[in-house]
This record gives sequence, structure tokens and C-alpha cells, in this order.
Amino acid sequence: MPFQLDKEKAVKRLADVVNKMHTETDLALLNEYRKIFKKEISLFRRSWAAAWLFMYYNQDKNINTAGSSGEKSKTTGKNAKNINTEITLNESESKKLFISIGKNRRLFPRELITFIISKSKVGREDIGSIRVMDTYSFVQIRDEKADDVIKSLNGVVFRGRTLVVNYAKTKES
Repeated sequence: MPFQLDKEKAVKRLADVVNKMHTETDLALLNEYRKIFKKEISLFRRSWAAAWLFMYYNQDKNINTAGSSGEKSKTTGKNAKNINTEITLNESESKKLFISIGKNRRLFPRELITFIISKSKVGREDIGSIRVMDTYSFVQIRDEKADDVIKSLNGVVFRGRTLVVNYAKTKES
């Protein structure tokens, strides 16, 4: 039986693809795929190739996507990045740090978590809530790890910008 196009489902899946691209994808790896795509497929055939890839993805019955039931999508495989970005630490045992990079450098919470873990001696359980603003971010870090994170990240070049990392000022000050 030939595949019937369900336009509503296709639009939802495409929105899911764009959402995953912004929240779950390693942008450096995606850029490498993009370079290959641009090199191997002529400018005039790229939209056709993208449409074919989307059609193939949309017909695959094994791919789980977030549906109308509100279920979260599942990522499987060896290279799946399963980093929870919604951990909140107790205010009394954590400090809020200011980091001088934000959305204007296409920064997403998942990438910030990965960066902090890779450059400092903290685990995921030591990182709490993250707020990424346009030009800066706030990260909640466990008290005993905050100084280590500041020392590890302050002055490091990330995405073309030398980071300034310090304790966030409170709203009162």
C-alpha cells in the first residue's frame, strides 16, 4: 500500500525537527553535515534533496516524535545526548554565576552544560537551572564547585568570545 501524506502530521514532524535542531543537536557536528550537503548537492537540487530526506524521515515508523499527547520524544543510539537541562538546586546550597555569552552566539542550555562539564571538575548533578539571555547567561552551581567553575571558565575563548565568569549580582544590588 503506498504511503499517504498526512499534511498535519508532516507539519508537526517538521516543527519537531526544527525544535530538535535548536535544543538537542551538536551544532559543530551539524555544520560538518551541512558542509558535505552543500559540497555534494548542487544549489538547484538542495531543496529537492531536503524534501526527499524529510519525506523519508516522515515515513519512518520507528522514529518517536513528540505528539499531541504531550509525550517527550526519545532519542536512542550510541551518540544520543541525554542531558537533562531542568535540574534545580536548593538556593541555600548553590550560587548563581554570570557568564558573558548568550543567544546572540547561538548558545543553548544543553551546550552550556556540556561546555561547563568539559572545562571544569563538576558533574551534571552540580549544575542547576540555566537561563540563557540574549548576551549573557545565568547558571546555578553548587556552592563548593562555584569557585572551580569560575577559575576554569573565566578568560576561556568560546565561540569567538573571551568569557567573563563571576558571581551574579542580586537584584537588590
